[in-house]
Amino acid sequence: MRWFFILFLCCGLRAAEAAWQAESTPAQATAAPTVSHLTLTLRGDAPEDAPLQAHLVKFDRARCRLEVIDLAPGQSVADGAAAAHALAGVNGGYFLADRTPLGLMIHRGVTIHPWETSKILTGVLAVPQRGAARVLRSAEFRPAGVREALQSGPFLVDHGKAVAGLNAAKAAERTVLLADRKGVAALLTTGPVTLDGLAHILATPGLLPGLEIDRALNLDGGSSTALWVAGKEAPFSRPEWKQVRNAVVVVPQP
Repeated sequence: MRWFFILFLCCGLRAAEAAWQAESTPAQATAAPTVSHLTLTLRGDAPEDAPLQAHLVKFDRARCRLEVIDLAPGQSVADGAAAAHALAGVNGGYFLADRTPLGLMIHRGVTIHPWETSKILTGVLAVPQRGAARVLRSAEFRPAGVREALQSGPFLVDHGKAVAGLNAAKAAERTVLLADRKGVAALLTTGPVTLDGLAHILATPGLLPGLEIDRALNLDGGSSTALWVAGKEAPFSRPEWKQVRNAVVVVPQP
């Protein structure tokens, strides 16, 4: 009976740890070799796993940096990114009905909105004056020397593991910051998926070639999800359904 229980437990663990693979096709050529844009189809090996469509934007951290830009009323993510001479951009964090940002927002060393304590704001994008952008737990954040910052959440992946206790019922489009152990390396947008489902997908070892995901931080999603990538001939744009307050953009290092 004891051996049967152990075998049953192991089989149950294997069934719970579904394997995911990413099939990628290059999107249109980007405006700079420092940024790549891939269209992904994420497929699980369980019969109930529906394919998930996604867009991945990777950038060269030595030649690019992240900025948190404030969008004017009526300004789209695409317009804001283009005006900032960005190479790519996604929608940013949460905001209230009057467009007040929810949580900390810093741009070029200027605090646009102060720190807040909220159940959903479990992490922060922190961009130092020098060095790579980081995805940090709220308790890890220190404001000294920070050039750009944005509170958001929830954390999806921490130290390569899916975060427990995330919502597994509500599916929505998602926008995510992906970081390896050296810092933020990519932007991701997806089709509808639950937070718990996406966390387990992103925690799959070797899912994305050339990127071992150590941490993943969820940004605002659903109708706010947006992606813009500068192209050689024309930009790629997946616009938000409603106006958002801020955006995270990739810009060339000066």
